[in-house]
Amino acid sequence: MNAPSSQQANAKRIDASPTKEFFIYMLTRDIPLARAILDLVDNAIDGARKLRPDGDFSGLWVRVEVSSDHFKISDNCGGIPVEVARTYAFRFGRPRGAPITPGSVGQFGVGMKRTFFKLGRHFTVVSTTRSSRFDMDVDVEAWLTEHRAKADDKAATELGGQASAAAEDPTAGWHFEFKNVEDDLAVSEDEVGTSIVIDQLYETVSENFKLDSFITRLKQDTSLAHSLSIDKGLAISVNGIPLRHDPQTLFVSETLKPGFVEKRYSGSNGRPGVVVVKLYVGVAQREFHEGGWYIFCNGRMVLRADQTATTIWGDTHGLRQYHADFAYFRGYAYFDSDDAALLPWTTTKTGVDVDYPIYRTVQQEMVELSKPVLAFLTNLAKEKGAAEAGDQADGALDLAIRSGKATRTDAISAASFAAPQPRPAPAGPRMQKIQYSRPADQVAKVRQLLKANTFAAVGEMTFDYYLKYEGEE
Repeated sequence: MNAPSSQQANAKRIDASPTKEFFIYMLTRDIPLARAILDLVDNAIDGARKLRPDGDFSGLWVRVEVSSDHFKISDNCGGIPVEVARTYAFRFGRPRGAPITPGSVGQFGVGMKRTFFKLGRHFTVVSTTRSSRFDMDVDVEAWLTEHRAKADDKAATELGGQASAAAEDPTAGWHFEFKNVEDDLAVSEDEVGTSIVIDQLYETVSENFKLDSFITRLKQDTSLAHSLSIDKGLAISVNGIPLRHDPQTLFVSETLKPGFVEKRYSGSNGRPGVVVVKLYVGVAQREFHEGGWYIFCNGRMVLRADQTATTIWGDTHGLRQYHADFAYFRGYAYFDSDDAALLPWTTTKTGVDVDYPIYRTVQQEMVELSKPVLAFLTNLAKEKGAAEAGDQADGALDLAIRSGKATRTDAISAASFAAPQPRPAPAGPRMQKIQYSRPADQVAKVRQLLKANTFAAVGEMTFDYYLKYEGEE
């Protein structure tokens, strides 16, 4: 039997290739603007980790510039080797066999390209390593037009029964090209780094970049997401303003000890490797919107002050909903792995995949670690209520928090959460506090007549006097 002709094979083939327009739309639609920019910061940090595997980022920097007519990010974090740029860095998705930076945060292979297409119609990339240099200049509309031309050529040649080489290539029109490329160089260290400029910004992007509120949010999101890298010496700035951060801390006192556990989990979904998980729970400064669980993947914060069932809260986990009594609560979960694909983050790095097997296991651990802290805070609220009602003075639980010293999580040793127990209710009848105000000169006169030492004594003695002469039979 003769082999089917090319024309017969083409007649049976159904075209399922995506259009670039659709691909770009789907790629960019679900990520907020500030978070898209963070993807480029992620890439710079991966460069820093590859350059400084010991974790000391002193002397390294990432500079972000935002204005109404352009966006720029530059760094001195090692640059992108030409071969990596040619083979992996600009692919849509991370291909199998791509080299892995241990502990990386740029895991999915979509972040950089997604940001290019979300921000504007034109971008340039210039990158230099110690031995190579390249630059790219991409007009997005021209790139899209090239794809349309390839698609038209494919359709025309198939109708004519003879497909061209371009038409037969499923990736035709999806490539970028170097403008210039140099290998085998000897580059000084101070020339090494990457610079990305995106211009011809989309109107909505340009309008956002004009807003002080957007710049403020971008600074906050960046400093929070990369607080651990900043802590290791990486200098990140936005429009020339250095970013600062507050380290993760928990209160420690003689009677109050945070809980901490460290565990290792084998890879899942057929991927080998190990995930190291460190969990810390305890109390910190009382702030309603800051209470909750914080989750980091390879040092990148992906969930901040979570107060939902995504972590521990609510009937699903056998716990109460988050409310004001728990505003002291802090939980920190650090997931780390050489293989970032083993970590339970979403592609936008704005949350966790709650169905990921490792996360489901760790989540139950988070619930159990949180229970004694929440019990302590519940008892603290009761203690404060009793003090306000006059049933007892401020007790040991309140004192434990007031005497607590903010201590960095990385200085906390493995231990179970420890806190004082509430005092038993005082013997005798239930007490009720009474408060009222009267003119100061009148109160002073009554205090003198009663020979009372305190204003509290004035109230008690006047109450006893009234009860004796007017209330008792």
